[in-house]
Amino acid sequence: MPTTRSEDPVVYRPMALPQRRRIDSSDPGRWLKQGWDYFVALKGVSLSYGGAFALIGMLITWLGLNHPQLVFTFWTGFLLIGPILAVGLFRIAQQADRGETIHLTACFRVVRTNTGTVALFILLLSLVMIAWIRFSTLVAALYVGNVTGTADLLAALGTPEGIGFLAVLFGVGGVFALVMFALTAWSLPLVMDNKAVFGPALVTSVRTVTEQPVPMLTWAAIVAGLTLVGMLTFFAAFAVIFPWLGYATWAGYKEVFATSE
Repeated sequence: MPTTRSEDPVVYRPMALPQRRRIDSSDPGRWLKQGWDYFVALKGVSLSYGGAFALIGMLITWLGLNHPQLVFTFWTGFLLIGPILAVGLFRIAQQADRGETIHLTACFRVVRTNTGTVALFILLLSLVMIAWIRFSTLVAALYVGNVTGTADLLAALGTPEGIGFLAVLFGVGGVFALVMFALTAWSLPLVMDNKAVFGPALVTSVRTVTEQPVPMLTWAAIVAGLTLVGMLTFFAAFAVIFPWLGYATWAGYKEVFATSE
């Protein structure tokens, strides 16, 4: 009777992740200073990049004026995809580190050379954005209804229903923001710098955040605070804040992952 040879056991090897360094709670403040140094040194290209981001946000705000209860939804949905737009800033900072001439075309070239991975990031962020927009739109409809003017919205927010709307919106929005922060804090710089592809980059980013929660939450608070300032100025301040944070993220990435230029 013929015998069948047993199949060799499948061996699963752990995912190889980029090495990362320990950081301190004071480090995010230094990243912010280094990001500002980049901004000052690259003021022209930085303001052009940040200004384009700010103009898109202002346009979204203007389009949402007829339904002001949805402006928060539009703003936060747009900000969720902000990390993708910051890839160009990482490339600009990298060019500056190498002493290269700054070319905006290089920002688009780095996207083209990582088309597949960038497409996966866009898909992930788009799915999260769609889920957030659907949820926040439903919450707005349940709590404040179809408000048609800014004055009516402000009046509605002063009611118990309006307070409930804000509590639910910001509570769940905070969870969305923390998840997205963990996923994108370092993943896009890793991809742009060719240190990881989509899956390992996401895992590395999440692990870095969860392994060092205090300094990473400090950094998250800085990002959230400056983002709030930008939103309160109806996106005008993002002309400066967006490139500043992008450069600061790059400075932090170089320290956490010991990138040498």
